[in-house]
Amino acid sequence: MKRVLPTQSIHTAIPYLILGLILFIQGVAIYLFNDGKIIYNLDDPYIHLSLARNIAHGHYGINLIEPAAPSSSILWPFILAIFARLPLFEYVPLLLNIGFGVGILYVIHKTINLIFQDRLSPGAKAFLISVLGIFASISPLVWSGMEHLLQILLAMIILYNLLDLEINNKLNRSLMVAVIINGLVRYESLAISIPVLLFIFLKGYRRAALLGLVFTLVPIAGFSYFLHSLGLGYLPTSVIIKGVQFTDRNSFEVVLKNLSYGIQIKTWYLLLALLSLILLKLRQKTNIYFIVTVSMSILLQVISGSFLSTYYRYESYMVIYAIIAWIFLYKEFVSNSLNSFRKYLFSLILTIIFINYFNYFTYISYTPMMSHSIYSQQYQMALFSAQYYNKNIGVNDLGLVSYMDNEYTLDVFGLSNMEVIDYRKTRQPGWMNTITDKYNVDLIMIYDQWFLLHRPNNWIKIGELKTDLTISAAAHGEVAFYVRNPANVAEVRQLLKQFSQTLPANTVFQFEPE
Repeated sequence: MKRVLPTQSIHTAIPYLILGLILFIQGVAIYLFNDGKIIYNLDDPYIHLSLARNIAHGHYGINLIEPAAPSSSILWPFILAIFARLPLFEYVPLLLNIGFGVGILYVIHKTINLIFQDRLSPGAKAFLISVLGIFASISPLVWSGMEHLLQILLAMIILYNLLDLEINNKLNRSLMVAVIINGLVRYESLAISIPVLLFIFLKGYRRAALLGLVFTLVPIAGFSYFLHSLGLGYLPTSVIIKGVQFTDRNSFEVVLKNLSYGIQIKTWYLLLALLSLILLKLRQKTNIYFIVTVSMSILLQVISGSFLSTYYRYESYMVIYAIIAWIFLYKEFVSNSLNSFRKYLFSLILTIIFINYFNYFTYISYTPMMSHSIYSQQYQMALFSAQYYNKNIGVNDLGLVSYMDNEYTLDVFGLSNMEVIDYRKTRQPGWMNTITDKYNVDLIMIYDQWFLLHRPNNWIKIGELKTDLTISAAAHGEVAFYVRNPANVAEVRQLLKQFSQTLPANTVFQFEPE
């Protein structure tokens, strides 16, 4: 058995130490910025926490009086539900994501070893793994509290086993398991699973590929039937919203609309460039099935328009998948670049410029401030709702308010209410009054900019919760507070005056003149 030298052990640990140091610094900063409270850098994870807590009690929805499907992930809320009765349940996504982040680095390490064997020095491998960890956006996504790191981990497991099948003609059971679970974590991950099953079929493992296809699609179809049986349609509302964009356009127009969003993001062009470089390798007539498989996955991502600039959380799984596939196909070029000092120095400078251009350093450094923006806005709204108002309430950011408040939370954006989606899609006049009447909601906290064409003129504006943060995960810096019943205005104003005395720095409540 070959002994591992101490220097090799140190180099192996470097990517993990870098990740640990970044997470520690971010965690301390988040704790200090938020007055001793750990808050995720998005409002979305609290939607999953609310849903998971109710799943643990036998109900699929945000409010106990009705079913709802606000999560884009089938599996993630059920994973969280396992821990719902723990006292520190709120931090389970954080702990899971730390574990997934470490797992991603481990699988990347195994993949780099598989690709290069002994052709790279330990230092070069440590550098490459660390850079790939940055492209996977691990540290910002740890604090997102979302399922994206599990999605990336599964993509890395699939790619490692795909390369093992390509290099050693060895089909591992873990490949089939990861492929089946993949689409349950996020629907867009099918862009990897389906082409990989085709690859397995073409490699001669036809029975395994067909069984894999069945076990991949049947659970997803079963979940769709479950949602339909609850009267929620066949897809989660978050997926429906991304698809229809609150319009009655046909499917082709929706694809073009989503594509127009995608081409505004830098990573869209990165994936297109990687796709072009990977397809160039077809001229060598080697690894043809692998090239076609990876190219199909990248193409599906590119044309679907599934992109979101914040932390690149919608496309990071495909970015890191495509980059490592490119590394495999261009391994001679990569090894020559990293093993020559001059070329290594040039590669290092180029990599730093590349990472900086794609804002990865920015997202790492901005993570605590993004968390602080959620603390300054959504967390304060949730505190007011739960500790001062204690009645049914309407919001357009569902997460923290629904998680912290025991009363009914009406989502006027539509993530947890199919009626709202139908109203907005058909542009039904007066729907905001109709829906708030139905659920006995008098106080509504919304972004005015989102509802300029919908908000009724008879609503009475009490004021705005304002933050003056230049770096923010919130869509807007001002949240407008409206009361529908004039008889309740004085009571709400008084509660808000008391609440405004407790607001953190950089946050104020500006009252409308009486």
